[in-house]
Amino acid sequence: MTRFASAALAATLLSTTALALPAFAQDKPDTTTLKPGAYAGFTGGYLMTPDTDRDGGAHLERDNGYSFAGQYGYRLPNNLRLEAELGYGSIDNDSYHANGGRTGVRGDTDQYSLTGAAYYDIATGTPLTPYAGAGAGLMHQRFDRPAATANGSTLPGNSDSSTDLTAFGEVGVGYKLASSLEIVPSYRYQWINDGANGLDDSTQHVARLGFRSWF
Repeated sequence: MTRFASAALAATLLSTTALALPAFAQDKPDTTTLKPGAYAGFTGGYLMTPDTDRDGGAHLERDNGYSFAGQYGYRLPNNLRLEAELGYGSIDNDSYHANGGRTGVRGDTDQYSLTGAAYYDIATGTPLTPYAGAGAGLMHQRFDRPAATANGSTLPGNSDSSTDLTAFGEVGVGYKLASSLEIVPSYRYQWINDGANGLDDSTQHVARLGFRSWF
């Protein structure tokens, strides 16, 4: 092969490569840009329940529980994200403590929630998108708790249901697996306005892991 032919072949290969690179860049999914749009998600949670204090120094202890939730939301051009969520959770009772005594408590609590929230997504130019926000809504709870007595102090049973205000704060981070799919670990602190029978309102810590699909 002559030097002229070799040079021509090299030039052809270089030009072909140069033309192919932009096309490859266009085909590669964009996992770093925050774009406005709608999404749907599904989340599982681990409910960690602090003791619920009662008048006189007593308290109700509950086991940790679990939750599931579905979300639908929309990200605005300013990176503010609005979201509606429908959720379910379950928590078992554990024990009642009073006057230095303890007695076991059977039964559990089912939780059904409908909430709305506003979050702010922080653009980093990477597949990671930290966010923070807060929300509020309604929590419907179905109680199954028999009466319990510890050292002369009796906690009345509760087999009713109630619908109460709930509010929460949440922080998390979305990680883009592809241009339209994220995995989302997060932490939520939640308050429920359900105090009764001398018990304070309930609170819970929720470790969450979810997936989010963008349209």
